[in-house]
Amino acid sequence: MDVVELSKKLIQIPSLSGHEMPMFQSLKALFQKQGYYVKAIPTSKNRLNLFATKGSPKVLFCSHIDTVPPYVPLKETKTHLYGRGACDTKGVIAAQLVAGLGSAGVGFLYVVGEEVDHCGAIDASKKIPKVDAMIIGEPTQNKLAQGTKGIVKVTLQAFGKAAHSAYPNLGHSAIHALLTALSKIQKLNFGHHPKLGAASLNIGVISGGVAANVFAPEASAQILVRTVYKSKKALSQIQKACGKKVKVKLQAMNDPITLSTLPGFQTDIVSFNTDIPYLMHRAKNCYLLGPGSILEAHHPKERISKGELYKGVALYRNLLQFIFTKS
Repeated sequence: MDVVELSKKLIQIPSLSGHEMPMFQSLKALFQKQGYYVKAIPTSKNRLNLFATKGSPKVLFCSHIDTVPPYVPLKETKTHLYGRGACDTKGVIAAQLVAGLGSAGVGFLYVVGEEVDHCGAIDASKKIPKVDAMIIGEPTQNKLAQGTKGIVKVTLQAFGKAAHSAYPNLGHSAIHALLTALSKIQKLNFGHHPKLGAASLNIGVISGGVAANVFAPEASAQILVRTVYKSKKALSQIQKACGKKVKVKLQAMNDPITLSTLPGFQTDIVSFNTDIPYLMHRAKNCYLLGPGSILEAHHPKERISKGELYKGVALYRNLLQFIFTKS
């Protein structure tokens, strides 16, 4: 099985978050053809996580089958594959499959929803056995991640009183209250870690208002902090900055994580979030590794190099050999 050809096949399958079934069905057919037992772990009626095994696994390859929108069709050059999911994470999955299929003691877990709310990993973690090691596949440039930053994702909601803007005594703007809170949040210090680096803030979405001459009755914003210390502290800082005028609704939160590393592998710290916080309690050791760069993900020219794919297969095989030799 060639990793580039398999990557091309997977990239051609649309699997946007919430619509992962075609990818599930394709992988299910592949595993069954190879003689694996495939268990579907439901998140909802039309969203299934895939758990494939031969016997009792000691090691699990894991990744996610959903991608961000919109779908971008496959394009190929001499050196690269382009398309949605090329590096996040269709190419990664292909490398895991080529490295692990047929190996005794190796199972596979592929989940939905990682790009949104980690619902697949949360549900699957309740249905899979504990293993010696879990290899999470994400585009880490084929470097073994030493750690990942945490996240605090919240929605801020402010309420005003609609009225004609010529008469301030009759109303007040939710947008004004929201902007005041956001200004305070932007000035917060969320910390700097000697290994993980600085925490970061992104104000990703702002909405509200009906017209320029009407006080806005409602306004909201979605923000995300990538944390380097306990995420509850960052949440508390946000809540304090918002006071009583702006409601804070928590969407997702997990802490920074230190991961297992091994001699002989290049290492790195990654800022992006993964399914690891929801799966790591099912393994004695957890590794984060995969071909491709996160900097190439989530945009119209998402890509992965063919050379990285072949190197990824070799590194996954080396990692398996180390894990089984150690155990």
